[in-house]
Amino acid sequence: MKNITYLLLLIPLLFGSCEKVIDLKYKDNEVKYVIEGTLTNEPGSCTVLLSKTRNFKDSNPFSGLSGGVVKIENNGSVYALPETSPGVYKLPTLVGVPGQTYHLTVAVEGEIFSASSTMPQPVPFEDFYMKPKDFDTLRTITYVKYKDPANQTNFYWFELFVNGKRQRNFSLMNDQFTPGQEVNTPIIFENKTDDLSRNFKKGDKLGLEMHSIDASVYLYLFSLSGAEGSDNGAAPANPLSNLTGGALGFFSAQTTEKRTLVIP
Repeated sequence: MKNITYLLLLIPLLFGSCEKVIDLKYKDNEVKYVIEGTLTNEPGSCTVLLSKTRNFKDSNPFSGLSGGVVKIENNGSVYALPETSPGVYKLPTLVGVPGQTYHLTVAVEGEIFSASSTMPQPVPFEDFYMKPKDFDTLRTITYVKYKDPANQTNFYWFELFVNGKRQRNFSLMNDQFTPGQEVNTPIIFENKTDDLSRNFKKGDKLGLEMHSIDASVYLYLFSLSGAEGSDNGAAPANPLSNLTGGALGFFSAQTTEKRTLVIP
C-alpha cells in the first residue's frame, strides 16, 4: 500500500458531486489544459472537469473552461456531456458497465484531447472498521477488508473523507502479492484538509470510497507522488496521464463502493 499526499483538491461532500483540480509545479508562463473525467457504475457520476493550469499566486483553485465539446463513446454509441457550470460537464444518466471500454474526447479552443479507460469488474467491499486503540487526534488508523478476485490483475484507489470533506491523501493498492486472497489492511487517516488546526475527535465520521481502476489510472495516481518534485530544486515530472494531446489529468472508468464509520 502506498499513502500519497496529492494535489487534487476542490472536492465537496462525500455523497455529492465531485469536482477536482490538479495544481502541479510548473512555470507561470506554462499554460496547459487540465482534464479530469470519471465514470462509475453508479447513476449521476459521469463528470468531466475542464480547466487550465494557473499561477500559484492565484487564489481560485479551480477556474473552469467553458465552450468545450465533451463526448464519451462506447460500442458505437456517442454521448455528449452538456456543460452544467463553467468547466463542468456532466451526463447523470450515463452509467458505466464493468468490462466495457469507454473513450473520452474533449475539443476546446482548437485542441483535441482523448483517453480510453476500461471499467474493471467490481470487488466487494466487505468491511471498514477501526480499533479504539488506534485512535489518535492527529493520525487515526482504520482497516479495510475485501476479497481480491483470482485470475485477474486488480488495482484499487481509496479516497478518504472526514465529516464529508475529502482528504488530500489517498491510498493505492494492487494485488501483486495478494492475488485471489482476502485482504485486511490498514488505511491511515491524517489531518489533510484545509483546516489544519482541526484534530480528530470521537464522533467524527470517517468515509472511504473504494474504486476498482484500470492500470493506466493506477499508474497516473502512483506517479502523482513524484510530481511534487524533490528538495534539491529539480523540476518535477508531471504524472503519467492516459490523456493524449498534451493535457494534464486523467480519465477513469471505475467501479465504486462507499463505507463510513464513526470514531467510537
